[in-house]
Amino acid sequence: MPSNIGYWGPVTSSVDWCEENYAHSYYVAEWWNSISSVAMIVQGLLGIYLHHGSMGYKITFSYLLTMIVGVGSTMFHATLLHQYQMWDELPMVWNACYLLWVLLDERELANRAVTVGIAVYCAVFTWLCHVAQGSVQFYTFQASFGVMMWACLYLVWKKYGRTSNEANRKLFRQGAMLLVAAISVWLFDSNFCFVYQYVPNPQLHAFWHVLVSF
Repeated sequence: MPSNIGYWGPVTSSVDWCEENYAHSYYVAEWWNSISSVAMIVQGLLGIYLHHGSMGYKITFSYLLTMIVGVGSTMFHATLLHQYQMWDELPMVWNACYLLWVLLDERELANRAVTVGIAVYCAVFTWLCHVAQGSVQFYTFQASFGVMMWACLYLVWKKYGRTSNEANRKLFRQGAMLLVAAISVWLFDSNFCFVYQYVPNPQLHAFWHVLVSF
């Protein structure tokens, strides 16, 4: 899409989404992607407020990491600078690694070797995501985050299979449908920007932020 130059200068991030840059403000590169990132901050705040008393510090820390992702995402989309892209992507990897550890610990599988293994994985991919450039950086992040995310989803799915509580089963089904919708709009916006030469841009990456927060 058109890449205008605004307050933050030329794009240095490894990815520039379909939204036209600086279309609504000289100071905000991607207006809708920046505004929608606030959904993750709100989700983190709500999670801490609603669940701290019942679920404890382990889940509270994950919600705090989600808030950091939201702040980083807002900064990244507002500037399209590499250093703020790292504040978006690296906390996503950290949070996924941490949630995997929580899920394994709940099943009493997070022994010392597993804990060290997850920590090393997180450290290695933090370094790789930071030093890689261009499309290599983008796909390195996607691979590192994706492995952790799908591992977490598998363990949550196993929990779903063990529960007979219909309210919990309904909540899982709703979450799964929202996640499928979120990933679908992310994939479309990542691969089919050329479509918006012919039709108005519905800002699907902004919808990704909101749907994945739900």
